[in-house]
Amino acid sequence: MEEVLLEWAKAIHKENPVVDAHLDLAAEVYSRRLYGERDVVERRYLTDFLEAGVNVCVSSVFVSGRDLPEKGLHVAMGQIAALREDLEPVRDVICVVTNREELETALGEGRIAVLLSLEGLDPVGTDLYLLRAFYDLGVRGAGLTWSRPNAFARGCCKAGEMLEIRGGLTELGREAVAKLEELGMYVDVSHLNNDGFADVLGCARRPFVASHSDAWSVHENYRNLRDDQIGALAARGGVIGVNVCGTIAGAAIYPREQAVECLCRHVEHLVSVAGEEHVGFGFDLCNGLSASVPRLDFQVEEDDLLLNHREMLTLSAALLGRGMSEDTLVGVIGGNFLRYFRTVLS
Repeated sequence: MEEVLLEWAKAIHKENPVVDAHLDLAAEVYSRRLYGERDVVERRYLTDFLEAGVNVCVSSVFVSGRDLPEKGLHVAMGQIAALREDLEPVRDVICVVTNREELETALGEGRIAVLLSLEGLDPVGTDLYLLRAFYDLGVRGAGLTWSRPNAFARGCCKAGEMLEIRGGLTELGREAVAKLEELGMYVDVSHLNNDGFADVLGCARRPFVASHSDAWSVHENYRNLRDDQIGALAARGGVIGVNVCGTIAGAAIYPREQAVECLCRHVEHLVSVAGEEHVGFGFDLCNGLSASVPRLDFQVEEDDLLLNHREMLTLSAALLGRGMSEDTLVGVIGGNFLRYFRTVLS
């Protein structure tokens, strides 16, 4: 039975759009290339992308706290340049896209489309004019912060913390939302705290996403969304991407073999609250980035409940086995995020 479900999932992935709305790809490529590695995406990701039928991947531009504030802009621009250079030898298979026409061309030619998104506005400091510079570099989405306070907002918490952080958007944060929308960049509320989410809900004029967040009702973690937030985001036309970080999803409190079951519960709850057109995948696979950063003790944080993108098929098969309809699954694996990107890209 499991083999039948897996073959069914493979057929669905092959015949329909597949999207991962959040991956720290640019940060990992930049880190590995600093230490001499080349062809990072081709060697470490491309086979799994193709096996899972991935058509669109959103690469975050994530700057670690160790590079802030002095090197934030430098590192962010370096990540974008490193990713583009790394993809150049395989541009006939995977490429960065910056508008709807380029997205459709890539899809039509069977190439994987990569969109760029800032995971926090820390690299711009307090200078909103730099948002235009990032737009010109191809960035098309942005979160205001990454689980830490900056000039725009306060983050919710780190993944393993159970502590509510209060305080909404600053005045500059509200201006940033308006500027992002003016430029045609989408707003991402993953990592915002509850007050910040409420402020975005109040000032945003366009649909926004939570690219890599799970459901609070399934596991209480401040990186996850409450039912009222899920409903509000969906009512605006946004999409929520399911996160496979074990601490965020809650699988850390279960035996490891129950990881996929835990992810299924998040998907099913989000669909039941948001509706089947507003849920997708934003896996936030972090093991690769974690392993790319040298450590004195050589210990790597491994919290991903899926080991690679190929295991998307296992998750899809499990959802089918639990009774999800094929039509609903087609939206979750990529149709919903692709519809959103087609709407927001110029």
